[in-house]
Amino acid sequence: MRALLVSTDSTIPNLFLMKMSAYAKQTPDGDAGFSIDDPSHAFISCILSKNRQKALGSAALIRTQYPNASIDVGGTGVDVHKTLHTILNGIDRMFPDYSIYPKMDYSLGFTTRGCIRNCPFCVVPEKEGKFRIVQHPSEFHDPKFKKIRLLDNNINADKAWFMTITDWMIENKLKVDFDGLDVRLFDKETVERLAELRWSGSIKIAFDDMKWRPLVEKGICMMKDAGISPHRINTYVYCDSDECYDDAVARCMILKGMDVGAYAMLNIDVPHTQRMRHLKRWTDRKTAFYGFDIADYRTRRGKGVLADDRDCV
Repeated sequence: MRALLVSTDSTIPNLFLMKMSAYAKQTPDGDAGFSIDDPSHAFISCILSKNRQKALGSAALIRTQYPNASIDVGGTGVDVHKTLHTILNGIDRMFPDYSIYPKMDYSLGFTTRGCIRNCPFCVVPEKEGKFRIVQHPSEFHDPKFKKIRLLDNNINADKAWFMTITDWMIENKLKVDFDGLDVRLFDKETVERLAELRWSGSIKIAFDDMKWRPLVEKGICMMKDAGISPHRINTYVYCDSDECYDDAVARCMILKGMDVGAYAMLNIDVPHTQRMRHLKRWTDRKTAFYGFDIADYRTRRGKGVLADDRDCV
């Protein structure tokens, strides 16, 4: 198999393509990469639904260039249910081919799949199903890296598993980065473990609905009491539409009052109004977020504080 790999919209190294590369290279005369000549197969990954047509356009172009190649377009942005069982039996457990991203300096993978929650804006329950353990991080960690990033959707949903893998990370002196932690499940032991870990990124939690305010505030206070700097904490704040704008701002202000960063997550499937874009830019720029309230955003925008925001008018 000679596999041409195409990443439509990944902002980080694409784990599926790394595993696809490893799979292809173990076949007779196999090779894989982002610029393979005369491929027998092409695999196009698309994460966001807004980029579906771009991915399909890439497939059409490849089809004209390599008419004999088998072309597969997949990813959440194309079809949340699609799998490649026919030729990729067992690919989920393949050791990633880190060589296709030569500047990468961390290991990447999932130790669990699915989630115990059923948030209305999230595709994980539909795509991955119920929460379950799938791999120990030692199965995808490259020892040459001193950092590891886990993509798990709700890694601390199983506390015993969370403690097991973080024990392993501490033993191996790894810097860690979790894509998200469920602050609603925090307890004293979990928070003490967070304080014990070495971090390569921020501690990411979510505050997606005002009904969770007591648990979010409790979790943040517990982290502070454990010696974790509030500026180490970054919080996803979901904004579903313009109708949710005021509520999203209120959640951001609660976090700001606790000296904790906010990161506005806008629904990609609805038009973004001007004030939604302002919310996003305000939280993206921490000097702006901590420096003044969003009500002052436009009035201060032209005074040097946000000089790079001229396109947001």
